[in-house]
Amino acid sequence: MVTDMEGVGGVVDDNQVVPVGGQAYEEARRWLTLEVNAAVEGALAGGATEVIVLDGHGANKARNIVYELLHEGATCIQGMPWPEYLPGLDSSFDAMFQIGVHAMAGTANAVLDHTMSSESWVEMRVNGQAMGEIGLCAAVAGHYGVPFVLVSGDDKACREAANLVPGVESVVVKKGISRNCAELIPMPNVLSAIRNRSEAALRKMSTGVIKPFRLESPVELQIEYLQTSALQTIREGEGVRKIGSRTVVYEGRDIVELLARSF
Repeated sequence: MVTDMEGVGGVVDDNQVVPVGGQAYEEARRWLTLEVNAAVEGALAGGATEVIVLDGHGANKARNIVYELLHEGATCIQGMPWPEYLPGLDSSFDAMFQIGVHAMAGTANAVLDHTMSSESWVEMRVNGQAMGEIGLCAAVAGHYGVPFVLVSGDDKACREAANLVPGVESVVVKKGISRNCAELIPMPNVLSAIRNRSEAALRKMSTGVIKPFRLESPVELQIEYLQTSALQTIREGEGVRKIGSRTVVYEGRDIVELLARSF
């Protein structure tokens, strides 16, 4: 289970997802943990025997889930730096959930839309297709043959996931009106929906209806940065080339090799 914070119900502003937000951030941490716990409960009801949660939000050095509130049926990976993208993920897993995720940069009326960094990235394309963190996580899971079966976030994030992975279960926790405005759904309804759809996702996974999201090889990742200064420390070489003053293309046999080269 990979988590983020911008897609958590009730989160609409930047100060809710960074430690300097004080009380607003602490509230959002608790809401995130409640959503994670609901997903854990649903997964266990759906037949899961082990649940590992990756605290995937970069703020606070990836220590956002409230440890003492974490469901006893799960373990949690926290802290940074990561030795690789989505540490610990391999072919031994049966399914992947994404909880509290956001839409890719440039998505109209999506809450807190961005890709990796709203301060330095403009767009990411994978094999020519515009993609955000939802697709990137799904692709890494797919590399190992693990299907991406559940997503929760705003309506735009859920639509993005459905466009990538037909049949993925989704939970809309809020409806985006603008980048910092949303129509919120009551928390009890959100938690109930996450619990129910998590259970449904695992039961659907067992039927093989949801296929792993696999990228064709070789894989090309193109990143357009906001500032030209971002390219100053990037060296061209095997699998790395600059195609403009703000754009770099990375190439690899597969997404895992490529991410090791580009992150």
